[in-house]
Amino acid sequence: MQEFAFGVSDYLRGFTLITGDVNSGKTTFTKRILCALIREGIKKITLIDLAPQIEEADVAGRGHLAGVGGGIEVPAGERFPVKRFTGVIAPPRLRGKSEEAALLLAGRNAEVIREIFLTALRDVTEVLFINDCSMYLHAGDPEDLIRWIRSAPAAVVNGYYGARLGMGRISARERQGMDYLIKRCDRLIPL
Repeated sequence: MQEFAFGVSDYLRGFTLITGDVNSGKTTFTKRILCALIREGIKKITLIDLAPQIEEADVAGRGHLAGVGGGIEVPAGERFPVKRFTGVIAPPRLRGKSEEAALLLAGRNAEVIREIFLTALRDVTEVLFINDCSMYLHAGDPEDLIRWIRSAPAAVVNGYYGARLGMGRISARERQGMDYLIKRCDRLIPL
């Protein structure tokens, strides 16, 4: 794979979707594109970071999930023209003690995420970055997500598309939502 899979200017138009399993490099790859666009002089970048807040207890005894849920931190300031939006988002499959509890957490997350998008998209942006979009798909409507993505001239979005987090209703909804996005993106980068 090339350094950015496509030329840097390709990320300035349309919808790029980066997919992969846990620890496949989705967040790191997304941040590399973000930093490249900053170096290119893009002045209005919006980052919606939906990475869940992972606690030690969430992954205790699950060594294969170490490193799950990484966010994207960017320096603030005039030189780094990124408006970053995030919220308190729980990892439902890891924290829910039952499928019903996990579904309840996913529903709360969807409400928080909806508010994040409504706030973040009030301002005009040249490029919209979304880290961990699949968190919304656990209980949210993929049509809302695609509408938010397409509201910007360019979007670079990553989301979980794998098997390491197991199956269940949340995983099934997430997979269907990601399939919906995959069919509607302009560029797909599977990692």
